[in-house]
Amino acid sequence: MTEAIPRASQLVQFWDNSATSREFRHPVPQAVINGYFPPKAKILDIGCGQGRLTKKLSDMGFAVSGTDTSTGMLAQAQKSAPECDFCRCQNNQLPWENDVFDVAIAITLFTSVPSDKEQRQIISELKRVLKHDGLLFISDMPLQWTHRYLERYQRGAKRYGQYGVFDLADGGVVRHHDLGYFMQLLDGFTPLVLETHPIVTMNGNSAQAIRYVGKLDKK
Repeated sequence: MTEAIPRASQLVQFWDNSATSREFRHPVPQAVINGYFPPKAKILDIGCGQGRLTKKLSDMGFAVSGTDTSTGMLAQAQKSAPECDFCRCQNNQLPWENDVFDVAIAITLFTSVPSDKEQRQIISELKRVLKHDGLLFISDMPLQWTHRYLERYQRGAKRYGQYGVFDLADGGVVRHHDLGYFMQLLDGFTPLVLETHPIVTMNGNSAQAIRYVGKLDKK
């Protein structure tokens, strides 16, 4: 019998422990910022982690708010970008009113929230807090095709019943995504950018990531 995929709330301790021990490297390319982010935009950094990109975007003149489930990550983010507004996200509910943000960025957020149900809840919340025609920028992990990852996916599928979900050696559970599923998850956004790009993971491994920019079609 397979086990339930852990909820984000069950993985908080892992991310707390990672707050001072891991380096996160996914970029928001300057070309994307220049081409798609409105000047002085209000930006939500959801899953902000240590505040690396929150700080960068704030320094560029954007009004940036950050949120994360991990208090350890939020403590690091507050040190990095004390001028920004940070709030803890609990039960996948965002603590902002409707139609607040021009842009939301989500960097490996869906990798760190492996449950289908919780991912859908997050997308629903992002649609709520984004303004009409708001933009969503994502950099996240698709399924990889190296022998090392394929073995992990097979073990994870046996344990959790979901191909792409797998355990990390130090207690985390993460997810890599089938591209077809990922696009279904983002239904309601019009894709403007969809491309792969090389990254180095938080554990120092080379991999390919998805870069996505979508415009919300808010009815």
